[in-house]
Amino acid sequence: MSHGDVRRLYRLKDGVHSVRTASGEVALAAWPHLQEMGRLTAEQRSLLQVLSTDRSAEELTESCPRDQAETLLAMLSSGGWLITTVVCGDRPLFSSRPLVPHRKPLPPAEPRRLSRFVSVRRDGDEFVVESPAAGAEVRLYDSRLAEPVLTACAAHRELPDVPPEAVRLLAGELADAGLLATAAETHSLSRAQWSPHELAFHHGSRLRGDHRMGQDFGGSYWAKGRFDAPPGKHPRWMAAAIELPRPDLDRLRVQDPALAEVMEARQSLRSYDEDTPLTVEELGEFLFRTARVRATGSDTEGLDISSRPYPAGGAAYELEVYPLVRNVRGLDAGLYHYAPHGHRLHPIPASATALRWLMKASAAGMTGEATPQVLLVIATRFGRLAWKYQAMGYALTLKHVGVLYQSMYLAATAMRLAPCALGVGDSDAFAEATGLDYFEETSVGEFALGSLPVARREGTG
Repeated sequence: MSHGDVRRLYRLKDGVHSVRTASGEVALAAWPHLQEMGRLTAEQRSLLQVLSTDRSAEELTESCPRDQAETLLAMLSSGGWLITTVVCGDRPLFSSRPLVPHRKPLPPAEPRRLSRFVSVRRDGDEFVVESPAAGAEVRLYDSRLAEPVLTACAAHRELPDVPPEAVRLLAGELADAGLLATAAETHSLSRAQWSPHELAFHHGSRLRGDHRMGQDFGGSYWAKGRFDAPPGKHPRWMAAAIELPRPDLDRLRVQDPALAEVMEARQSLRSYDEDTPLTVEELGEFLFRTARVRATGSDTEGLDISSRPYPAGGAAYELEVYPLVRNVRGLDAGLYHYAPHGHRLHPIPASATALRWLMKASAAGMTGEATPQVLLVIATRFGRLAWKYQAMGYALTLKHVGVLYQSMYLAATAMRLAPCALGVGDSDAFAEATGLDYFEETSVGEFALGSLPVARREGTG
């Protein structure tokens, strides 16, 4: 197969619109980006319409002088408006789609290899080569091209029916897109500090130029009509309930310390008074203050919503609280699910071994030797968010964990208890203890709670 069979085709990205102002200037728009193109000739304006479908450079110059066509292509390329597809005959091999206006990538390190931030994933019958540090993604339509991609086109065997020219062009696209390793990845703190999964998570859950708010990102309700909305009440735990004491809110409004005092007194405390442990009344008040349901309803698309003491995106409230009790006066040791709609606890049958490991794995995040009197395991029923929010649901649930942490800190401080948010936990141990489907509901945070040690309660420590 001859090298002449390989061609580049160009077309505008989906969702790009051209606008002509009263002064005759042209602007390109694709939310949230806008680029002023200045005054274009009639032939160049015509090319913008033609570029709604794949066109070769030769086709573009048939109806427009070459210099004008090349100038327009350069402007579109630098603005990040063009998808470039390489074909062999009529067969597409790969394409490059810009994610941001063109930026010159850092020079690749030698020997050439893929960036450590690159991932290759399947999308239908195609493969997508992408990186949160790249300015473009490369899409493979021929799976045989995966081999030269993985070697950064530096060393590979000849591929049947794939001309060397196509591989050469692929190597250039990988470099231009910023998909190859650079020295900065390991020698610059700003790059070396990021693990691949953390950078991909940060990048993917923020609003980017290739995201379309309400369509493929944010509150799109993408699952409506495809899956039933997960209910607001947890559907699983139906064991005999333990009614929790409810505090007198009117009394608390009068007797609680001022917010400024509570904020200044807030501290992470990791030791407890085992002779005077937390009581079931205190646990009930703590959960009532922080996590109970105050009101319920549904949104315009039929998703159950509620009101609780802490805020949550879309009022979906996907978080569930599981108290793992070690030493609470008036309550048996064990694992419970807190039912916020009725302010009660449901005991969860679990083996002693599973509970010991769940406590041990979470308590490992605490410095010191004390074990929490109550470990509050915070889980997410991810579908409660994911049914509505696209590409940002997990980031949102972690924000909610942080908000709940602060609410718990402030309530515990006002109640003169010992609170401590934990930085690590074992989701596998939680799944083992509860028997829950890891993909449906999994732990995302842990909060240790207990009674104040004697010295602090008496103001001497």
